[in-house]
Parts: sequence; structure tokens; C-alpha cells
Amino acid sequence: MKLVMFLAALFFMPLLVSAHHSTNANFTQEIISVDGVIERVRFQNPHSSVLIKNTDEDGNEIFWLIESGARTTLQRQGVSLERLEIGEKVTASGRKGRRQYTMYLQKITFEDGSEFVPQPDLN
Repeated sequence: MKLVMFLAALFFMPLLVSAHHSTNANFTQEIISVDGVIERVRFQNPHSSVLIKNTDEDGNEIFWLIESGARTTLQRQGVSLERLEIGEKVTASGRKGRRQYTMYLQKITFEDGSEFVPQPDLN
């Protein structure tokens, strides 16, 4: 019986270990910026995110997934994503993702020059 439980634990361990990741695993230290329009805002755990539609020089639409901190962490810091409205033109800046068209958010700059910085301690 102990052997069966040990083997079962060994089998499920990779699933549990890969359930969450550090930002260093998925994002580089290179800072990039993307201009676009906010398509979707998700304020949830384990990562909040903003989906931005960017149009490249050839007219192709590219959707960028911009991740941020967990909802609970952001709420504890007094951050709300309500400032981010669908259809608003913005420039997002942050750490380039290892996957194509991903970024870890440092700040969003709005057309009027105001900024949204979700986690200033991490910048």
C-alpha cells in the first residue's frame, strides 16, 4: 500500500509543481513597449491580465497578453483595474515574455499622458 501511495505521489508531483510559475520563468529582463487598444481586462488569480490589440506595419492584428500580479495582491496594494477601459488606446511597457506576444506589465500609458502602474515596488 505504501508503494502504491508513493508511486501515485510521484506521478502527480509534476502536475502540482507546474501549477504556478515565477515571473522569471516566463519573462526576460528586456523592457519593451506595445501600442494598441484594450480588448479585455481580467482581474483574477493567479495573474490579472490585459489583452491589447496591436496593428503591425503590414496591417495585421496582433493580440498581446499583458500579465500582472494576482488580484488579491493588487487589491491589498489598493490597485483596481477599473481604470482600464475596453477600447481605450494605450501604450503598455514591461518585461518581454519568452512566449511570443506576451509581457509582464510595468505600466500602461494613456493617450492623455496619465499612467497606470499596478505594482510600483517591482519596477
